[in-house]
Amino acid sequence: VYQSRLDSLKTVCDGYIDKLQKETKPQKIGSFIELRDERNSEGKYTLDFLCGISTDKTFIDTKANMDGVSLQSYKVVNPDEFAYVADTSRRGDKMALAYNDGDIPLLISSIYTTFRVSQPEVLLSGFLAMYFHRPEFDRYARFCSWGSARETFDWSEMCDVEIPIPSINIQRDIVNIYQCYIERQRIAAQMKEQIKALC
Repeated sequence: VYQSRLDSLKTVCDGYIDKLQKETKPQKIGSFIELRDERNSEGKYTLDFLCGISTDKTFIDTKANMDGVSLQSYKVVNPDEFAYVADTSRRGDKMALAYNDGDIPLLISSIYTTFRVSQPEVLLSGFLAMYFHRPEFDRYARFCSWGSARETFDWSEMCDVEIPIPSINIQRDIVNIYQCYIERQRIAAQMKEQIKALC
């Protein structure tokens, strides 16, 4: 029962974006985002802050062997910032990208690309993050990846991504619904584990 209601919330979010795409002229996001390149040069952040990026659009515990590795060249992803892996050739049809919606900075490899929304009065980070979760974005990123030995989705291609951008109030409403969906998804996963343990 809980799962079925969860699916209904996702349908609301997906349906509203589909409706926006038909009714709102899309705009390139390059006008509303900017690159970031803050480094851990003073060694302020330790291994406890180190993360990888998954194709599920989340930050994950790193799988790299960090013995003897200096973290000073690693990039910092501050709260409300994004990071993605430009290399798309070995990740199937999904793009490894994540949004730091927490309240602490994270550390990632220096080869990853970090950026943030530069005009939050026009485009909410949460709305953009929600759009990145859509399968059509993954298909677009894969289609627009270029290279011979390995294919990459570089920054210029990211800036060319077009999305419908409604008013801030509408963005805020749909993001609130989406955040309810994400939170309930977490609770559902927790409930499944508890039920499994009881069984």
